[in-house]
Amino acid sequence: MDRTAGWKPFARPHRGLARALAACPLGLALAAAAAPAATAAQPEAPPPSAVNWTLSLDSEIVDNLGGGIAPGSVGDTLARLGFVLDGGAVGLPRGSRIKATLQRTQSGQPSATRIGDAQSVTNIEAPSRSRVYELWYGQPAGANWELRAGLIAADAHFDVLDSAGLLLNGSFGAEPIWSGNTVAPIFPISGIGAMATWHVGAWTSRTGVFQADPQDRSSALRRGATWMEEGAYHGSGTYKLGAWSYRPDASADAQLPRADWGSYFSVDQPLSAGDNPSSVFLRAGWSPAQVGAVAYDLQAGMLVPGPLPGRAQDQFSFGVARARFRGLGTETSYEATYQVVLTPHLSLQPDLQYVAHPGGTLPSALVATLRLHIGFE
Repeated sequence: MDRTAGWKPFARPHRGLARALAACPLGLALAAAAAPAATAAQPEAPPPSAVNWTLSLDSEIVDNLGGGIAPGSVGDTLARLGFVLDGGAVGLPRGSRIKATLQRTQSGQPSATRIGDAQSVTNIEAPSRSRVYELWYGQPAGANWELRAGLIAADAHFDVLDSAGLLLNGSFGAEPIWSGNTVAPIFPISGIGAMATWHVGAWTSRTGVFQADPQDRSSALRRGATWMEEGAYHGSGTYKLGAWSYRPDASADAQLPRADWGSYFSVDQPLSAGDNPSSVFLRAGWSPAQVGAVAYDLQAGMLVPGPLPGRAQDQFSFGVARARFRGLGTETSYEATYQVVLTPHLSLQPDLQYVAHPGGTLPSALVATLRLHIGFE
């Protein structure tokens, strides 16, 4: 769910390019079959480092081919520089870590200005701004516990669907039932909070408490809190059951949503044994309190690694995301996407989405996206 406003276009995209390359993900997939597959180099393993870093850049053209608010194309860009410091190497407890992520977002606001969908056809749409996205400290506590505190992005730890990670629609990331009914600490704004994670065998339990208004970091928990709890079983697949509660302080201004709560479950299931198999996923959430904008949501889909002969590094995915908005109607997005790995650090991803009734009321829209990803670590 998108809660942002005031974006500025990053660049004037070439609309013809978006139509030609992003209108059909399978078209580029078939063309890629004739190209040699990218193979990662196999250097000798470097010695352990006290600091590990990552650098990534995602840049895309989003073109509304028809329906929604108005046809046309805009661009989005997300750049991140991350560091993880091994605490034991600098005198902190063994196994501890400090993570910091710097982030720059630039967006032409495709959902707000072109499509009108609430689930957001792209997961990198955000206000144009540079910020410290993550800054937390974590350390083990006994044999089975890990504690973290600082600036934390809740959607990186709770309600995560690994098999849905290739899809671009925002609902396959932070689930609308809690991202749309709260001011959650999710992309593009993390929040002050603390987490405790417990692992025993195939079971994991995770609890988190975050500030109710992450847009005002100076308030910490004085304006209320968001609580999240999740249990997971890791067997042949991963099965999760979670709950959340949003409780803003009574003195908080009227811009914050009303107090609410809800729950969710998910299944992430490989279809075979072995390395890198195809997988399917299903997730649903609901809010019994009936006070928030989203009554329930549902996501389902499939991930297929190496879908074409000779293209072992490529991936294909399709999914359906549905959300019911109280008093407005239902929005359903159908998405197909294909990632072509050109080099170990470079990939190109065409994506096609059909959004039935954006926002629950607007004419259905057909949206094509072409995303370029560059990554180093």
